[in-house]
Amino acid sequence: MDRHDARTNFRPPGSKPAQAAAKAGKPPHPRQVDAPDPVPRGQQELFPAERDWSALRRATLPALRPEAARLLATFDAHARAHAWTKHARKAAAHILRIAATWLGTHAPFAEYDLRAISAATGRGSNCRPRALNAFLTEHDLLLPQPRPTMSSVQAFVEQVIAGYPPRIADELAAWAGRLRSHSDRPPTEWRTLRRYLNYVKRPLADWARRYQTLRQVTADDVHAAVTAVKGDRAHERAVALRSIFRALKQAKIIFTDPTRSLSVTRNEPPPATLPPDRLAGLLDITDRPAIRLALALVTLHALNGTDLNRLTLDDVIAARAQLLVRRPHGRHTVHLDEVTHRLLHTWLRYRHQRWPRTANPYLFVTRQTVIHTGPASPNYFPATLQHLGLTVNGLRTDRILDEARDTADPVHLVRVFGISIATAMKYVHAAHPHRAGVIPR
Repeated sequence: MDRHDARTNFRPPGSKPAQAAAKAGKPPHPRQVDAPDPVPRGQQELFPAERDWSALRRATLPALRPEAARLLATFDAHARAHAWTKHARKAAAHILRIAATWLGTHAPFAEYDLRAISAATGRGSNCRPRALNAFLTEHDLLLPQPRPTMSSVQAFVEQVIAGYPPRIADELAAWAGRLRSHSDRPPTEWRTLRRYLNYVKRPLADWARRYQTLRQVTADDVHAAVTAVKGDRAHERAVALRSIFRALKQAKIIFTDPTRSLSVTRNEPPPATLPPDRLAGLLDITDRPAIRLALALVTLHALNGTDLNRLTLDDVIAARAQLLVRRPHGRHTVHLDEVTHRLLHTWLRYRHQRWPRTANPYLFVTRQTVIHTGPASPNYFPATLQHLGLTVNGLRTDRILDEARDTADPVHLVRVFGISIATAMKYVHAAHPHRAGVIPR
């Protein structure tokens, strides 16, 4: 039996036996299917085609061939060694079994086939695709799915720009192209352009109804657009409009910049401390070694979420009880206290016992990142602390402000926390408002 014959053995959900079983209130019995004949080694496909795996959702799978059984046994040992959960291991093994049975094991599996099997069989919620892909890549059995040439964010930006009248759309496209092709600085990310377009969506829609080109926009129009909103929204709209018209002026598409005299002040609230009851017994609110270490690094040494994500094992200097924090403007050395040093050793011991075979170089790893070499999600620590009723920025701010109360020297804050002098002055002024404007020597 070939592959096409095997697929005709399945009865679709709308067939008569299935309908009769549904009327009787009984689920249809899964149909036993025969194993397809393996594709001869070296045979090439005539043309690419999208396979329909939906017939296998409730089918009883055939017996495994010896080579497929060996592959599944190897995968099971790999999953258990990396501490996969039972549900994730079973879901991934089911997907791999289908692929090995119908596609064979002599050639790499296409990533889009694995995704299609996962979606068709309903096992995608429990399966860990990145972990399964890492296993197959390790055994040279994965044909990666090529990344799209255009990201979804870029497609969104271009779609929004194309929705404006022709001349305005051309001007906005020139603005986006100029920000993306800076020669003296890194190109602006597409996410930033998307935010800018969202900030000025209403003013642009109003001007598109009244004008044919952005050359007709006046300073009064810009002022009215910015003053129509308040607070942070006014500041964001002003920044976006200034970016658009400055770029068009530099490209000599417009003659005058209507945002030249635009000025919007932004009142940032001063740093505030947390209530004492929120900090009492902070390390006892969780028993997770990684979160306890992260709490110590934030509350005692004022590290932020980005610092936590960027820490690697090479940044740990255990002999000196130091931690090297790499930031864009330089490196900052953290001298660990006894509590943090003990929590660091506890986490490293737990990390090695839980995932002894991981090759991930980052200090903090999760069940999702131990199978590759990338950092944890930027939202990992903020989301985890949010469940505990805390925020990374709140704990960090409280620590720096507490240190600023003991000293009015911003240089001391710069040395201890590795922050900029402007940030240090902000905390000194918040801790000593009567000394605002006075820089101690």
